[in-house]
Amino acid sequence: MRYLTWIVTLPIALIAVLFAVSNRDVVTWALWPLPFTLEAPLYLAALLALLAGFLAGGFIVWNAQRRHRRRARRESDRVLFLEREVKEAQARATAAEKRLAELSRPVSGAGTGLPVPAASATTATTVH
Repeated sequence: MRYLTWIVTLPIALIAVLFAVSNRDVVTWALWPLPFTLEAPLYLAALLALLAGFLAGGFIVWNAQRRHRRRARRESDRVLFLEREVKEAQARATAAEKRLAELSRPVSGAGTGLPVPAASATTATTVH
């Protein structure tokens, strides 16, 4: 990508320099209703006009992309919010699993290896 920039920039710079050297005649700039006039080299007038056009075009494109940048910013904020929600949900799930493990631990003395007595069946005696 860096080489592509140089491949494009160097010829444009060379053309601008050649244009400036070839067009050194002085021109007078005047804006009709205003009494001001300015004398400057022709190359300066042309290059300033190109620069103004470039900046105006850049501003128009930047302004046209405003809604896309706004949407991307909103979606980025939404992603951050959802990631935070996922982390909080994972923390709650971990805490719940920890509490469940604590509650399902055997009661003191029950896990000693002694047999746990089975529920005895009661027999009813009948009176005659």
